[in-house]
This record gives sequence, C-alpha cells and structure tokens, in this order.
Amino acid sequence: MTVPAMPDTRVTDSRLATSGSEQSGEFVPATRVLVLRHGQSEWNALGRWQGQADPPLTALGEQQARVAGRLLASECPPFEAVVTSDLDRARLTGETIAGIIGCPVPTLDPKWRENHAGEWQGLTPDEIRQQWPGYLDSNRRPPGFETAESTISRSLAALESIAADHPGACVLVISHGGVLRLLHDLLGGPDQRFPNLSGVWFERDGADDITARTASSVTTESRVPWRLGSLLFPLQVVADELRVAGSVE
Repeated sequence: MTVPAMPDTRVTDSRLATSGSEQSGEFVPATRVLVLRHGQSEWNALGRWQGQADPPLTALGEQQARVAGRLLASECPPFEAVVTSDLDRARLTGETIAGIIGCPVPTLDPKWRENHAGEWQGLTPDEIRQQWPGYLDSNRRPPGFETAESTISRSLAALESIAADHPGACVLVISHGGVLRLLHDLLGGPDQRFPNLSGVWFERDGADDITARTASSVTTESRVPWRLGSLLFPLQVVADELRVAGSVE
C-alpha cells in the first residue's frame, strides 16, 4: 500500500529544543506525549460498545496501524518509547507501530485502558436503546459505567508516570477513544470523537517538578500541569490520510 505524500510539517530537533522551561538557570525541555486511539477492533466493526472488554484487531485495524506507523516515522519527531493500554487492541497497535518507528517493545500500563462501560459492554446502540430507553439520547450511563472522574484520574496519573520516566522526551501512547475525549475536554479542547489512529499531543513543562508529586496528587490539585500540545504536526492528518486510503471505521 502506498502512503500518500504529505507536506513536510515535521518538528526539527532545533524546534523541539526551543520549548521548555528554565529551572535553576538550566533549560529543561518539555515532555511531549502523543496519545493515539488504537486500530479498528472486531467490536468496532460490529458497532458494539467495548469498554474494557478485549476483542482483537481486525485485519483492517492491523493495516491502519501499519499505515499510521509509516506516517509517524516520516512526519513526527523521534519517539523515545511507546506505552500502551494492556488491552489487546491497543497493545497490538502499539507493537506494530513501535516496530516501524524503531522503538523497543511497548510498555503496558492498565491506567491507559478505556473507561469501563459496565452493563453496556458488548451491546450495540440499538440494543442499548431497547434495554435502557432514553439513556443515550440524554447522555446518561448505567450504574456500572466508570465515571469520568475515575478515567481522568488514572489517565493523568499515567501521564505523570511517563513524565517521570521520560523527562524532556517524546513518547507515543496507544490508548482509547473515551480516554482521549475526556483528556482533550479537560484541557480545554472542543468536544470531539476520535477515529481510529487519530489523537492529540499533550505537553508538560520540565520545570514543574515531578519528583515532589505522588502519582495521584496531580489529579487533586487545582492546576493540572499538562496542556494540549503545540507541535506543528496535525494529528488529524493521520486520520484523514487513513480515511483517504480506506482504512478508517
């Protein structure tokens, strides 16, 4: 499969070196994390709510990961590491991309899991409307559905772990659409859904001392140290290119 030619919007090393903070008279580069949604799973293809159920990738999902990996290798700054949710659809997507961009085998972190869908896991929207009338239309969720606060708390803790382990580096994360949507909204982005292999850059200044924090303290403080990223590469281009190639759900 031929990857369509794209404009050279890569951020050079000198561009990366200009973003960060001063700490004790020393420049501290920002930590940048690119969070992408996994490739298409079997339940994506069937229109079933997944939550933390673990269906595998489809053949199309595997193809999406290969196409995205080539785009990321040519259009993004080098990644120091890849971290994924421990659910198979994210893990397999991450392993495929890591091999293409030259990173070690991904680290698995369950904090990057999708929000648990409770009683809705495995159901289609039509089945939900039949069994839970009015819930989808009024944006309500069943009692067993993980709260937004819980998902945000653990995903921010996961970001903090990356900043502690890879200060000043670029790291790729393969996670899930619900996690992306909540983090994006929390940091001031417009509400949106994320197609397979689209995502968002998140940034954290190196001068904001991580060693003084506990893994959970960031979620209870009034100021979240992360912001939506400012790298030049527009991640929606990945989803757009996949759509042109016919590789999007």
